[in-house]
Amino acid sequence: MRMFHVEPKLKTLLQGFLVFIGITVLMVSCIKPQHTVEIEDYVLLENGKPVLGKENGLTAFMFENNLRKIPFQQFIAEKYNLGNYVDVSYDVTVEGYRFKVFLYENAEVEKYFNTSQFMVTMNETEPNIKGSTAKFIALSVINNTNEDCLAEGSLFQQIAIKYLKSLKDEYYSL
Repeated sequence: MRMFHVEPKLKTLLQGFLVFIGITVLMVSCIKPQHTVEIEDYVLLENGKPVLGKENGLTAFMFENNLRKIPFQQFIAEKYNLGNYVDVSYDVTVEGYRFKVFLYENAEVEKYFNTSQFMVTMNETEPNIKGSTAKFIALSVINNTNEDCLAEGSLFQQIAIKYLKSLKDEYYSL
């Protein structure tokens, strides 16, 4: 009667398993983790909507949408009597300067900016969502010479940021 000797097969199986674990650990260690950033107040993002006569796109003021509020487009349209919720842009005078403000539609936000790098902190269940399901709201500001007022080095940057922060705070306080 012949007996099986199991030890060599077990040794081969164990070596294969260790090689598999080693390759798996190597592959996982090579994957770059994607970090997300929480937008605490707002962020300024470059290369947004294009503007006539400028090489680079506009800088955008972006903040997280509050899903429990009315859509931001509706808020703007009612505040400035625009009568239109699509392709929203309007003129405003701030501290004696005339500006044109552009509101990005959700598709434009996704088109121009990589929003996957930002964390959504205001998640809501379906019954609590009153407005848009857009995760972020973005606006750009130009003056009468098409200067990007949010761009680094613009003389109007602080005026535009102060205005947009005030607008965001007013929207959040509804």
